[in-house]
Amino acid sequence: MKHFLSLSLILLLPAFSWANCILKNELRGQKHFICQAPGTSKAVHVLDLAGGFSETAYYHGFFLRNEIEHGVLKGVQVRTERAFSELSDKDRQQISLIKKCVINNYRQSVSDEFKTGLKNLYAGLKDAGSSTDWSSFEESNYMVEFSIFTDSMQRQMSENSRKGKMKIFASCAPYFVGNTLFKPFKKLAQSLRSIKMGCTGISASASSSRDGALIHGRNFDTGLLGFYEPNQVVVINRQKNGITSVGLGSAGLHYAGGISGFNNHGLTVSLHELQTEGAKIAYPEGSSDIAPYLLHSVIMNARSLDEAIQIIQTRKGFGAWTFFISDSKTDESASIELSGETVVVARRTQNKFMGQSNHFIASATSREGYEYSLNKTLETRARLKHVTRTMQEDWGRLDSQWVIDRLSGHYDELVGPRSFGRTTTKVYTAATHVMVPARQEWWMSVAETYPTNRSHFVGFRLDPIQGVKIVGVTKAQEDLTKQNWYDSMNFYVKAYLSNEEDRQSLSGIDRTLGLLENAIQKASEDQVYEFPYHFMWARIKVYRAAKAIMQGQRDTAYTDLLEAQAKLDEISSTLNNKLHPYEIFQIQLWKFRAETLKPQARQSRSLQGLTQITAQQNLKRLIQQYPTQSELYDLEWSLGESAQLYIVLDADIRLGTVE
Repeated sequence: MKHFLSLSLILLLPAFSWANCILKNELRGQKHFICQAPGTSKAVHVLDLAGGFSETAYYHGFFLRNEIEHGVLKGVQVRTERAFSELSDKDRQQISLIKKCVINNYRQSVSDEFKTGLKNLYAGLKDAGSSTDWSSFEESNYMVEFSIFTDSMQRQMSENSRKGKMKIFASCAPYFVGNTLFKPFKKLAQSLRSIKMGCTGISASASSSRDGALIHGRNFDTGLLGFYEPNQVVVINRQKNGITSVGLGSAGLHYAGGISGFNNHGLTVSLHELQTEGAKIAYPEGSSDIAPYLLHSVIMNARSLDEAIQIIQTRKGFGAWTFFISDSKTDESASIELSGETVVVARRTQNKFMGQSNHFIASATSREGYEYSLNKTLETRARLKHVTRTMQEDWGRLDSQWVIDRLSGHYDELVGPRSFGRTTTKVYTAATHVMVPARQEWWMSVAETYPTNRSHFVGFRLDPIQGVKIVGVTKAQEDLTKQNWYDSMNFYVKAYLSNEEDRQSLSGIDRTLGLLENAIQKASEDQVYEFPYHFMWARIKVYRAAKAIMQGQRDTAYTDLLEAQAKLDEISSTLNNKLHPYEIFQIQLWKFRAETLKPQARQSRSLQGLTQITAQQNLKRLIQQYPTQSELYDLEWSLGESAQLYIVLDADIRLGTVE
């Protein structure tokens, strides 16, 4: 019998404004509160502002200068600088010109309201003493769209370079030099994926809930982990049009409703990023907006689901997104998919429930959508299937705690319990939000530990008279017999962060391997053998060997390769038939690659031939099952190459999807 722990403490608060919150700053009637999370050392910033987006942005910058300088926009700058630093001087110069052109097109296309808001946010920063320069600050706000553009670019160039040139670069033709940019764009696209927004969403109708109130929840999954969660911000806008909106974001994202949010007319929103070949970079002047601000403007202006859909269909967008929206007044939810200028209401339900992940469902958008790897294809569909199945099974019993538990879960719909990979909790989940719009209530993880949704969740309620109140504290349900297993996940998240920080030096790689070893040891204390921990350790060992070879350390490399192969054999024998066919293929692929990296005199031709043939046979079956997954054809080509050193060095290390 399993033993579960679920902490839920509902606080009895004094009947006065801003209980548990302290007024930190006030300027011209605009207020900045610090709300302490009961029982933790963490706090949440709350900006209670009178006015719309652009007229209140100044106070966000002025009140939160220090937090912004070290927060998510800084993270975007760090990730972007690193991505460009990995290019050659020539490639970096050419792609920088294209980036300048694309962002100039974005700037011409977006609304004056958005541009004015950015200028006012920056003005507040400067008046508070910031030395941040305008150019990098402004550019950071467009980079999430540019990251989708780079993905689209490399995809189109790999599929049909002429089509890509004609479709994507019509506005930047002078900067485009053809196929010579395919490899650098591919490398750039891989690096810029770290600033993307993944996410799992849940909309449980009032009809399906325990207490008759619609619940909208989401995980915010992003490579900006480490920058986003330290300084979370709630932005309240009380407008003259009678709409009061609440956006849940981080310092520097004044359009916080572009992550998660709701308004006093019962609309609740969350944004989910995808990939598309249909990326667009230009619209008539002022007629569109970047997706996060577009969704924020929905809760600032819409009073119904139909109005929200109309705003999105009118404004359109640049990249690949799903706007996930619920309306508590009518007990409806909708998934509006955007692929460039293609906008489709993919799904709409009433008195039911809906899940959301990161792939297109409508036929019009699916034709242009894709995922960058088969494991990404598997994990986005597994997450959607999992939340849909469990909502159906628990119909009538859903509440805020249920949604917190589901979004904090570690169940892989394809293979069963697992730490990370195809689970709702991602290694890079930076925040979890659960909103109950009819009660103007929300719960948010305060991220005092990793994974972040293992931390405390604090419940808030917006009262029209008393302001914001903390109404409770809870944690996700856990199996008491597997506490060491849960603890092991902290090490895996830190291994992911270590790999993001330094994947080039041997010392950096060793730090990552050490953290994976800690995760393996901790999980073993509960007799859990975690495929992600063991496989990624072996995968990175092969990469370490390749780096050592480049540095002339061939004996060290040989030892690494032997250890990696031994680990891969151990995974196969331990987990046997508990793996997905793609995982079985990955094991064979990396055994083959490890063997080819050994000094020729020490190679086993029989082992190399056997692993190569086995991998090719497994891959052929995968291609038959997933014929549109382009990455599989790249892998098919790479398996035919006898020299694997540069293939290993160029392969993307994905701890998030375990590849």
